[in-house]
Amino acid sequence: MSLFFRLLLLTGLVSAQNYVGTQINNSLPFVPGSEITYFNVISSSGLNLTLTNYMSLNSSGKRFDPTKIQRAVIIIHGLQRDPGTYMANILSALSQVPNRPDVSVDSVAIMAPYFPNGDDKNYGYPWTDGLAPGKGSTTNALVWQGSQWAGGANNQYPSYSVHTSSYDALDQAVKWFDNTAVFPNMHQIVIAGHSLGAQTTNRYAAIGSVLNTKSPVNYWIANPNSWLWFNSSRPLDTSSCPTYDDYREGLSNFTNTYGATLLKGGGSAVLARWNSRNINFARGTQDTGDDSTTCAPETTGSNRNERFFNFIRWFPPSCPNPTSGPCDTVDYVNVGHDAGAMMASPAGQARLFLDNFSGDKSKATDFGCPRLQTGDDPYPNSTCTQPVAHPDQGTYSGLTYQGCYSNSAATLDLCASSCVKAGYSIAGAEYGNE
Repeated sequence: MSLFFRLLLLTGLVSAQNYVGTQINNSLPFVPGSEITYFNVISSSGLNLTLTNYMSLNSSGKRFDPTKIQRAVIIIHGLQRDPGTYMANILSALSQVPNRPDVSVDSVAIMAPYFPNGDDKNYGYPWTDGLAPGKGSTTNALVWQGSQWAGGANNQYPSYSVHTSSYDALDQAVKWFDNTAVFPNMHQIVIAGHSLGAQTTNRYAAIGSVLNTKSPVNYWIANPNSWLWFNSSRPLDTSSCPTYDDYREGLSNFTNTYGATLLKGGGSAVLARWNSRNINFARGTQDTGDDSTTCAPETTGSNRNERFFNFIRWFPPSCPNPTSGPCDTVDYVNVGHDAGAMMASPAGQARLFLDNFSGDKSKATDFGCPRLQTGDDPYPNSTCTQPVAHPDQGTYSGLTYQGCYSNSAATLDLCASSCVKAGYSIAGAEYGNE
């Protein structure tokens, strides 16, 4: 077969899924370096449905050559359902990778799927008022209810086919990138998310299907507001929160069809699935916010920072062998709840674009020194010799241990007078180096 006809065949294979979904009229913004494409998702009954998404372009502003792609990143948007923002952020992060001209939009394919809901009518998909309930969505565009896409729920539109999970769509995207007939030089696939996108990635890693991909799949989880808990115990009191263990915070009252078979095995089965994954934990150390709308996340910590440290204490990350089998990493980035800054940091660039780029299993060690909690260093950096900054990040009655307080201006007189003013009859002092 001539090279010309081989290229035609490859082009046809690429078009077979991502570029041949039904074109959905929408008002999503233009993002330089990408195009809006339509991924054909096949339902369990064989119907063709469409997932709108952004797909990166190559350095010439054209569709990439799949034979040159070595890495795929699927970046999942947050609560605002703004895949264009996430595509712009991750393209910027990729363009800033230093000293690696081989790592570019010519070798890295980026997909930003769009999970619209009912608030996106006549913005993300066409809607006709005045029709029978549920019939106003007149295309085959996949649409979910509220934020249920984050937990893998089935779609609500089109009304004639409502059995496709958002995780089904992710499965098909992963398998498309893993198809060596289309991407013969693919070495690594990354599922990535920040905030609610990170919650999606966390749940997808935990209950997602075993796809037996040829390329390894990593899950980059940056600053989620909460984590899926694998048992019914919690670090904090649950008595005032009767729904604390409901899915998506726990495993009770699981009503999804996707993952239902796995859930029959209980928390141990889900934890085993989670432990079989390559998890890249990404923690913005200045992110101490909280966007909870239910009481359940509060049973694992009062904010995102506490919940992260409690989660990795209860379900420790590990990396027994960096070159084979599951290997987790824990990276600390000195930023707040900022998706773009997390992606563009050296840690973000390593996990999203560089680790195992050439298929040689190489990866960067954990970023951030000193470490912040005992056991938070599954793939340690040997140059990080500082002691753990706060060996106890435990939460006690809603307060988090922050280490010993130091005040070089303290004197015995100040200590004694402070105690007297506070109503105490005894004062005590400790030698400064103890």
